Amino acid sequence: MNRESPQQSSSSPGGAFRWAIYDLGHTGYTMIVMAVLFPILFQNFWAGTLPEHLKTSRYGLTLGVASVGVALLSPLLATVAQSGGLRMKLFRALCGLGIVGTAALSFVGQDCWRLASAVYVVSAIGFFGANLFYDSLLLDVTTEKTRHAVSGVAFSVGYVGGVLLLALIALWTQNWELLGFAEAPDPRGLFVIGALWWLAFGLPLLLRRERAKAETGFDVRAAFRALGETCAAFWRERRVRWFMLAYFCYIDGVHTIITSAVRYGNALGFSRDDLFLALFIVQIFGIPCALLFGVLGKCFGARPVLFAALAIYVGVAFYGALMPTEPLALCGFAVSPMFLLAALIGMVQGGVQALSRSYFATIVPAGREVSFFGFYSMIGRCSTILGPFLLSAIAIALHREDAPLFSTRAGIAGISLLFLVGAAFLALAGKRSK
Repeated sequence: MNRESPQQSSSSPGGAFRWAIYDLGHTGYTMIVMAVLFPILFQNFWAGTLPEHLKTSRYGLTLGVASVGVALLSPLLATVAQSGGLRMKLFRALCGLGIVGTAALSFVGQDCWRLASAVYVVSAIGFFGANLFYDSLLLDVTTEKTRHAVSGVAFSVGYVGGVLLLALIALWTQNWELLGFAEAPDPRGLFVIGALWWLAFGLPLLLRRERAKAETGFDVRAAFRALGETCAAFWRERRVRWFMLAYFCYIDGVHTIITSAVRYGNALGFSRDDLFLALFIVQIFGIPCALLFGVLGKCFGARPVLFAALAIYVGVAFYGALMPTEPLALCGFAVSPMFLLAALIGMVQGGVQALSRSYFATIVPAGREVSFFGFYSMIGRCSTILGPFLLSAIAIALHREDAPLFSTRAGIAGISLLFLVGAAFLALAGKRSK
């Protein structure tokens, strides 16, 4: 059966290129804001005067509030994305909100952690909201045969962008004389560069015309009725229901580690050089390991490989909690413990995301692909909720004056609960209805 829509039949290599290159653009946000600069500046610049346990708590709450805001808006946004007509307008508006929010972080002054948190929340809503529409456009720029290839290319392009941006961050913060600066530039200037990077590589897709026309004007009540119908269809599909619960839990843990790793390493006292190199290691390991996971999934099935990846993530959480701060002796070399942690994360980070998508594709009922993938994207993009609140709660509950980092380490160990619960739901997703 041919399931392609009229929009899909109009796909072209140029449209697929514009779609894939946007992934390179929004890496300016994921790498500069989420992974590197915001965690470090929040720790040392915006919340530098707060006690360590309050830094952890406030940072976790900031991430959690941003995710809740996206989660509250996402169901309606996903429904609009499915209906067409307004997609490009809302995509441009949310992308613009994210770009402006990213640049605005460069103007937040020292010790203004409340303002920094508020600006971050606004930028995150723009970023994740735009990505909902970005994901839905994949159906318009590809055919059923090219969809996985184009999606994979975009994933790889994003990793390449991450490496390039990490090199730029290293030059800006450590080797600024190579960029022509007489003295160290303000690191907040990287937020402006990240915003311009996002705009430059996102512009080809932002200028794309909307080809899907809505049959009628946008009706909020109709959108919520369609949302209710999709939710009911979700609930009727047993394997889909259990898998989405699993995915919500374990991908929350994955994203929490992504957004907290640098701040955690900084809190433990690892040098900036070690943290930057650790991020390089994650990116470098991620490219081949994501491909390897695809091969393993084809040979053994997606679920068994996902179980193995989640087990590794549980090990990552406990290793991170117990991680020493002194170098490790490996093969006669002194290696930072952060490098081992980064290698483990890089091995499974891309693979978990790639296999989750491909497994979901095998259990979606025919005729529901667009609407179900809209919700899959929604959950994947706004799932950093449980982890940050878990970190914040543990930081407050287990705070010890004689060991200020104890609660921070315990919070990292607590993330393992998300992977364990996710694995349990994933086991239920594999059982057939009697």
